Amino acid sequence: MTPEGRNLYSIGDVEKKTGLSARQIRYYESLGLISPVRTSGGQRRYAESDVLRLMRIKQMKESGFDLKSIKEKIQVFEQSLQELTVDSITSERAVLSSLFPVSNRAVLMKLLEKK
Repeated sequence: MTPEGRNLYSIGDVEKKTGLSARQIRYYESLGLISPVRTSGGQRRYAESDVLRLMRIKQMKESGFDLKSIKEKIQVFEQSLQELTVDSITSERAVLSSLFPVSNRAVLMKLLEKK
């Protein structure tokens, strides 16, 4: 586990978790579909998000998507995540809480915290 509290996996672990070969995993990296971190010795280490993305890529390939389409879908998804900023979430929360009756504000805040 890293100091940030994230589990990082070796390529062998990722092969076991995803059912993909090391060659496929490195190929997907070369296409920019995943971005593992490197150790000081140059070894790849994969985060849980990389593993989940590889599993999703595998599912999409099995469903008939080509890699170009998969990459485009991932880029669109990442762009939409980047547009969702902390400021926009905070302003949406302020609008929602101000439209709710004061007596229910605590309930609303608990609902918003669950998201």
